[in-house]
Amino acid sequence: MSDLLTPAFIRRLERLAIRVRRAFAGRMQGERRSTKRGVSVEFADYREYVPGDDPRYLDWNAAARMDRLYLKLYVEEEDLSVNFLVDASASMSFGKPAKIDFARRVAAALSYVSLANLDRVSIVPYAAEQQEKIGPERGRSNVFKLLKFLEGIQPSGTTSLTSTVRSFLARNPRRGPVFVLTDFLDPAGWEKPLAQLAHAGFQPMVVHVLAPEELEPPDADDVRFIDSETGASVDLSLNAAVLRAYRGRVEGFRREVESWCTKHAMPYAFASSAADFEEFVFRTLRVVMLEA
Repeated sequence: MSDLLTPAFIRRLERLAIRVRRAFAGRMQGERRSTKRGVSVEFADYREYVPGDDPRYLDWNAAARMDRLYLKLYVEEEDLSVNFLVDASASMSFGKPAKIDFARRVAAALSYVSLANLDRVSIVPYAAEQQEKIGPERGRSNVFKLLKFLEGIQPSGTTSLTSTVRSFLARNPRRGPVFVLTDFLDPAGWEKPLAQLAHAGFQPMVVHVLAPEELEPPDADDVRFIDSETGASVDLSLNAAVLRAYRGRVEGFRREVESWCTKHAMPYAFASSAADFEEFVFRTLRVVMLEA
């Protein structure tokens, strides 16, 4: 099917669904519980009949008991709007394998889970310069279109989650889960845009990806670090003390992001881009972002 997802892996995804904390209003009938009142199989409430209501949904037992006409209301099952903000800045091309490769596969897996549940899926690659998006798409038949789009994402430029979220909120009135897949190496900051998503009624869900070389630099003496987005460079001698300090800073940064997300009730998952992908989906993501 694609280098991103194999047929055997897709069959395992069929049993999963995106975990949502509350009901979001959908556009058409699907497999999600909506905040609206419509007609489905699960009873929700009664209200008095008014002229113009469909008489098929009158409760004649209630009418006989209370000498008034009452209409049965049901929970309406509707589609969910699921969005993916995929960091496509230059820093995501770093690593072996590259961070963008792992982010693509995660977005592909979660997109398929959403399509299989009749949700609507949109993917927005982001960097400082606005990039083309895809969606909303609905139904399994659109998985090939989404996979092709993800495969075509080429990282470049600087990061700007702030401007991306501002534009996203202006264009997306329908609330739902928003997966943010990024390395969080954003000099403009990431706390404010994530908080804005939550404040606007969306459910941010964070996938944090770093390269193995970022987590554990290779042994070297004198090295030059070059920022792939700005071109700025720093010369360092990687002695034992510097490496210990570096590892501490990286781990502190990762824990800072995780702690902030936990405090603000945002599901968070971390992975090295060299991690076993299927294990990450079925162990890590299934615990915090998916349900069977």
